[in-house]
Amino acid sequence: MKKITIKDVAARSGVSVSTVSQYLNGRYNYMSEDTRDRVKSAVEELGYRPNFMARNLKNRSTKTIGIIVSNILHHFAVSITRKIEDYCDEDNYNLIICNADDDPEKEARYIDGLIEKQVDGMIIMPTTANDVLYNRLASRSFPVVFIDRFMENVDIPSFKLDNHHAVEVAFNHLRDKNADKYYYIGTSDEMHITPRVERLIRFEKLAPGHTIITAENDALYDRIETTFRAGEFNGIILANDFAFMAFLEYANKVNLDLDANHLIAIDDIPLASVYRPRISTIAQPVEEIAKNAHSALMHMIEAEVKPDRRVHSYKGKIMER
Repeated sequence: MKKITIKDVAARSGVSVSTVSQYLNGRYNYMSEDTRDRVKSAVEELGYRPNFMARNLKNRSTKTIGIIVSNILHHFAVSITRKIEDYCDEDNYNLIICNADDDPEKEARYIDGLIEKQVDGMIIMPTTANDVLYNRLASRSFPVVFIDRFMENVDIPSFKLDNHHAVEVAFNHLRDKNADKYYYIGTSDEMHITPRVERLIRFEKLAPGHTIITAENDALYDRIETTFRAGEFNGIILANDFAFMAFLEYANKVNLDLDANHLIAIDDIPLASVYRPRISTIAQPVEEIAKNAHSALMHMIEAEVKPDRRVHSYKGKIMER
């Protein structure tokens, strides 16, 4: 069978090859509806299939973006990746998803691997331990944006939750419930990851002298168990989904009365709305963060225009239950 070319489509529809090319790339602004319909009919009748690989090589583009999340187990990481995938699909870009497992060495391998695959840009939720590599990308004007993190010494735009505001809203919610013995439970801040550091700092300013529990994995549960055996409480801020799950594990084990002891979690994981009693949360503006981060990256890729500021922070919303 003869291979159908773009010239065949142009001849069948009675337009130029350039017009067919514009149609195939979704640029309809300068063609009439009749022209668009004729090209569409010719494409369908001839069974034409564009050679996207050849076109992308010619344009020095792979129509591919890489996203590296620090830990795919976090609810936020899953939610933001899902939204970004939607936006990539709308723009006819493919998305390669990488999970760094909070491991800087693994993250570095993914960055090198994505460059080798000639992705057009990257969205990174950085482990924060690869400054040299991040700066190398920035110095080469490689299109890249950060989500959920801000790094002072790296010239890469960041899109994230306003963590100070989130903790303030959570604290005020507990205060309105007449809480006076506050606890903050979160994962370790040893890696100096932006949301962990910013949330903890804000709590310390709002509730100086009150109890702070931070640790990783099983150690976090052990610290919760040890601490709550020793004292009373009536207001708890759970700083992320890992802290949320660790505390509920303890609460279930000892049959803790959560109606009398108020708590609120940052990140609106689905369990919060079905658990009994239902648990109030601060929902991250996932769609807003994803949309703006993706849009900024597209401007960097297609127009070589960088955002006019480095930090873009978005307010969370309280889900009172």
